[in-house]
Amino acid sequence: MTIAGPRFLLVDDHALFRMGLGLMLAERWPQALLTQAGTWAQALEHLRHQPVDLVMLDVHLPDGHGLSDLPALKAAAPQTRVLFMSGEVTAELIAQAREVGAEGFIPKSAQADDIVGAVQTLLRGETSFAALPYATLSALQGGVAHGAQAPELAMLASEAGPTFTELQLQILGYLGRGTPNKAIARQLGMSESAVRAEVSWITEWLQATSRQEAYERAVARGLLSP
Repeated sequence: MTIAGPRFLLVDDHALFRMGLGLMLAERWPQALLTQAGTWAQALEHLRHQPVDLVMLDVHLPDGHGLSDLPALKAAAPQTRVLFMSGEVTAELIAQAREVGAEGFIPKSAQADDIVGAVQTLLRGETSFAALPYATLSALQGGVAHGAQAPELAMLASEAGPTFTELQLQILGYLGRGTPNKAIARQLGMSESAVRAEVSWITEWLQATSRQEAYERAVARGLLSP
């Protein structure tokens, strides 16, 4: 990060959205260097010539798709962190964003404070992945159970549940036993910081306020056996 302020690249094919996002960031970081791109090609061209701290990238662009094209961006700017933005928010999409190497994901409909918070988290070198609220998932599933007619509601209810890897399920098991991060890291051959990041993501997904509550919610939803 530069002394003057962070360097942002805002990539979205809607100019009004980019402008609004830029104004929001400029209010929080008056000394930031803000650059905009409306296409994938423009974003890559900029990254090849100018260093950037954080790219805020629309998942779907007319000439590219963030999930499949992210390796090209990382190759052009290995040190640049990426915060995906999307009007579509599903568990599968967020899980895919993590898998391809993005450092964060946030809905375009998020509140300003949430967007700024996600940006702050990424600038600190951490990750920030949005989660569909547990209460929202329950409401969707309840609506389908009571005969809601909207097909998109049924689709959301079936797809929105969290997608946990085998490693994350193992971590959940340790959380249920009250195992501290350092011990989990030793048992799983991970760094303590990596365990901390996974625990944070798991608890966020399950909308839990503690490690024990995350475990209990996972058991209640049938994600693992007690």
